[in-house]
Amino acid sequence: MRLVPRCAQAVLLSGFLGATAAVAGAEGQDKPNPAPSASPSPAPPPTTAEEGNPAAAATAGRGGSGHLLWEGEGGSVFLLNRAQVRWTDEVPDAPFQLPGTAGPGVSKGTFRIRRAKTELTGWVYRRELTYELQLSWAGPEPGASTTSPLEDFILNWDASKNGRFQVAVGQFKVPLGRQELTSSNKQEFADRDLLSGEFSRGRDIGVQLWGLLGKGKVEYRAGIFNGNAASRLENDNDKYQYNLRLMFQPFGDAKYSESDFESKDKPLLAIAGEFESNDLHHATNADDLDTRIFGLDGVFKYKGVFLFAEYFWRHRTPEVAPAFDSNGFHAQAGFFLVRDRLEVAGRYAAYDPSSLLPGNNRKETGGVVNYYLNKHNLKLQADFRRLEDDSRNQKSKELRVQTQLVF
Repeated sequence: MRLVPRCAQAVLLSGFLGATAAVAGAEGQDKPNPAPSASPSPAPPPTTAEEGNPAAAATAGRGGSGHLLWEGEGGSVFLLNRAQVRWTDEVPDAPFQLPGTAGPGVSKGTFRIRRAKTELTGWVYRRELTYELQLSWAGPEPGASTTSPLEDFILNWDASKNGRFQVAVGQFKVPLGRQELTSSNKQEFADRDLLSGEFSRGRDIGVQLWGLLGKGKVEYRAGIFNGNAASRLENDNDKYQYNLRLMFQPFGDAKYSESDFESKDKPLLAIAGEFESNDLHHATNADDLDTRIFGLDGVFKYKGVFLFAEYFWRHRTPEVAPAFDSNGFHAQAGFFLVRDRLEVAGRYAAYDPSSLLPGNNRKETGGVVNYYLNKHNLKLQADFRRLEDDSRNQKSKELRVQTQLVF
């Protein structure tokens, strides 16, 4: 795959720690207004860093409308659960043999609980100070700890009280990659493709400044993180990871959600650019990498049509070995045969891990049929994909059937 020239480094924002000090001072302000004596209208829980756009304030948590457990003068608690049960049939090419099979080319089927998560969201002390706690019961997601069920803990302060300037602290997904930022329960396929895990690594601990400007048309995010895997007790070295993402959506909230359930009488469009810098030199005894990533993505939704594309370019400088580049892209298109019920989609993903090694591209081609009983909250998915690894001269096929329930 052709590589683009190296881009100039982006100018990153500073002053994160001073902004977070204001969050700590929220408790010392005047007492919150008491709830009315009549049945209160629950405040919408926070939209999280993974979910994406805070303009979708009516959505409780990542999966849909959560259950209000409690709301009083000092805060609220919403509960949301979600689960994915999957059957996968792996079919290797004839020369290759899967573990536990009788010989080369023999397929193997597996039942698995792919995800089972519990999410608690709400506000505390003041409605502009919100939180999220998410736990995973079926194993860690990329970037999360293998020893702790904790995936996300976010304390978010809307300092502007209108979504324009917010400060998020805690553990959550860094702002890189639209497909990665889109919740796993709002994917058009049974899971993300092979590109997402290569360039975006998921969660980390840090601080993020973010918000919506221009009546929700512009979303910005700028963050500083440890630069290592989530749930670590300390930073791996004396440097940090920096992220910057800027998105423009001229026709309204395009939401971080695949498939088109949102567009009504007008199209929805979102275009974003992003940058990541993570210097891991001296983090281990190995030849650690100093990485720069630039990305572009776009999404279009209209009358049941969903179009998505994303491109990454990366430059890596090891401590000893020669520097190298890599790039990758994926594209996805879906259409409702029956509006909000029956959908078909296809996608293609490919990347080159290193410009120093010829013939090592990796590719994914696939299609999916979805039947939605209650949008993403209750759906049945069946997708088929072909995976190719040129460096190993290996090809394989995979059939996945999955049902998802959000409750």
